[in-house]
Amino acid sequence: MISTAELGRSRGAGWRAVFIVAGLAAGAWATPSPWGWLWLLVPLVVAASLLLCWRFGVWGVVTPVALQVGSMLASGPANPWLWWVPVTALSGAWMGLREEGGGPGSGHRAWMLLPLLVLAAALPWTPGYPTLVSRMQSMLDEGSRQRVEMLRQMGYDGERLQTAQHLGEESDALVRRALPFALPSLMFLWVAMLVTAGRVIAGRAAAWIRWPPLSDHPFANWRLPDGALWLFLAGLGLVLLGRPELMPTAWTLLAVPGIGFCLQGVAVVESLLLARGVPHAIIALTLLFVFVMALPVFLMTSACLGLSDVWLDFRRLESDVEAEPS
Repeated sequence: MISTAELGRSRGAGWRAVFIVAGLAAGAWATPSPWGWLWLLVPLVVAASLLLCWRFGVWGVVTPVALQVGSMLASGPANPWLWWVPVTALSGAWMGLREEGGGPGSGHRAWMLLPLLVLAAALPWTPGYPTLVSRMQSMLDEGSRQRVEMLRQMGYDGERLQTAQHLGEESDALVRRALPFALPSLMFLWVAMLVTAGRVIAGRAAAWIRWPPLSDHPFANWRLPDGALWLFLAGLGLVLLGRPELMPTAWTLLAVPGIGFCLQGVAVVESLLLARGVPHAIIALTLLFVFVMALPVFLMTSACLGLSDVWLDFRRLESDVEAEPS
């Protein structure tokens, strides 16, 4: 007998899956081909790999291997967009293999995106990377022209239009300089979002075929493995080395684990506030306010807190203090 609460949760999960699929379809329609296909291919292969490895164990790893071989035979190594398909399938297979026994924690699940990070760090060394950067810069130029035209339609003219155009050109110049270094990290974040969507779809598919639900751990328990610290230090070392050809890879290895430690710092704050009885809604609004009003300070503070948590483990210290007899 299904309770009303379980039925409500099932319907909510179903609607969430519908909205995710609609969002993926919209992204595929808005993104130029062939990269737009990743909006659909990545979630599908992640969901399939996760379910197959959850059901058949190591034999499910055949899926990413077959996708890798098939993509190489179909188009050769000259199409870097297609490399993301087998790599994300490998992450999905890793998640499926760890799903038994309660599944991985939220931080360890993020560590399963390591194949994506390796590909993102290697992306600047591929033959097609300069072409990809040029295409992105062309899209930025087209967006700049559309912005100027929109300002004219809004009634901007004369000095007002020139001022707005000058500010836009300065911003565009900054983006163009940063794009070759930031593009791999942005690619990682985009594909990581698609992997997360694939996991949601896999969870819904598991419910349809009457499998147990996928593991779900609270964000307050987020803690990255120690290997993430070594990646962060490697990226920092490459940045300090100062070699221009290493900068895109260096900033990728520095930025992506840095974002992970930012999330770990936020998780530490959330867990400590929850332990003192602060409601989730108040915590979310407070963090959102600080994020909007002081973004650079928020990022630096949360990253430093997450990095210090590697050694101090604030949540364990808090639980030890609470366990001590008064």
